[in-house]
Amino acid sequence: MKTTYGAIALVGAVLAGSTASAATVTEGPGGFDNGYATTITYDDAAARGTLNGRDNALNALGAVDGQFFEIGLGSTVDLTFGARFLDGGTVVEVTFGDPANHPESVEIFAGIAGDASSFVAIDQVSISNADAQGPVGVSFTFAGGPYNTLRFTDTTVTNLATGGFDIDSVRVSPVPLPAGLLLLGTAMAGLGAVRRRKTA
Repeated sequence: MKTTYGAIALVGAVLAGSTASAATVTEGPGGFDNGYATTITYDDAAARGTLNGRDNALNALGAVDGQFFEIGLGSTVDLTFGARFLDGGTVVEVTFGDPANHPESVEIFAGIAGDASSFVAIDQVSISNADAQGPVGVSFTFAGGPYNTLRFTDTTVTNLATGGFDIDSVRVSPVPLPAGLLLLGTAMAGLGAVRRRKTA
């Protein structure tokens, strides 16, 4: 049985009847926040520090504010958004301006929460913390979509870093409302066609 914290995540796990590690935690308010991540799922047992609040997963949500969450060496986090997105985003990492002495990296995948087979890698092989510093961070792209989740897997290979890649903020460009309505309209038309076919 999947154990999570927070009423919404627990209800979702019970309804889905899924199984996972007892250390899997989902936090965040959810909803839409101007393209910023609003929910995070992570392994609470991953090794990460506590200094500067880096063990607070909520620091990875919302706009750039200098607060960050350490993924944990070799660990993975999923960030979800209150809207579907298509082809790219940005991530801001915090190493206090010293990435050369604390080299860290991450691989990013885009997909649909709950559908492991939907995830695709970004066009870049890997993102380093040196690339993602500062208030602007680094942009990345991927094909396909729409998606609702970005998966970050820490690929740091040096012993100079203790907790892996540090996420301050992640943002995507949501599907514009007309395109979203078009997708919804297409889905509704498809359901209508299936219903008519069953009644015929």
